Amino acid sequence: MTDRPEHKGMRELYDYVATWDSSTLLFSKEYKWHRWGVLGILSDYVVSTVPGDIIEIGVCESSIYFSYIAEKYNRKVYHNDLQWSVLDNCTTVKGYFGKNSILCQGTSDEFFEKTKFENPIALSFIDGDHSYEQAKKDFENCWSVMNPNGFVFMHDTSPRDKGETELNRSGTVYKLRREIEANPEFEIFTFQNTAWDAGLSMVRKRIFPYNGE
Repeated sequence: MTDRPEHKGMRELYDYVATWDSSTLLFSKEYKWHRWGVLGILSDYVVSTVPGDIIEIGVCESSIYFSYIAEKYNRKVYHNDLQWSVLDNCTTVKGYFGKNSILCQGTSDEFFEKTKFENPIALSFIDGDHSYEQAKKDFENCWSVMNPNGFVFMHDTSPRDKGETELNRSGTVYKLRREIEANPEFEIFTFQNTAWDAGLSMVRKRIFPYNGE
């Protein structure tokens, strides 16, 4: 810091930038960065910058975030879950799903086979069956309907130990993460200490920037 008089231009810039509005980002006061905090923040960024709707494979706590974001940006969000009881229980709580939510019960394979998407998908979230085989099918099905600039998020991609690789826990989704990491077609980044400490991976098609002639 300095005792010199403030620079008028810098003061005006600071006053403009530092007028913080905590309501603009989707951030749980209770969980902050834990559980789905990172997913909420990143989803807000993706949907605000990429045209298209939202897909959620596996309904739970994440649905609250996606329902809010869908209404905020006037997008549709397709919530798919194998168990009707899960969907039905969530409907008893006002706000869990929003006016832009579309509930789809059945396997994710059935969901992609039967659903007619009106718009490209800006964001997909995969948190259904935890086997490598099904996660890969979900990943490929998501990309078949994605906006080319969209993002796919995957849960359970960084199990803490071998015990977490049981299918009733994080399963073998980590194998898909390793496969994508080796694929030059995609860019992937995995957040390890979030999403119930099971790992959250963010994937998009690799964009080759202009590097000059």
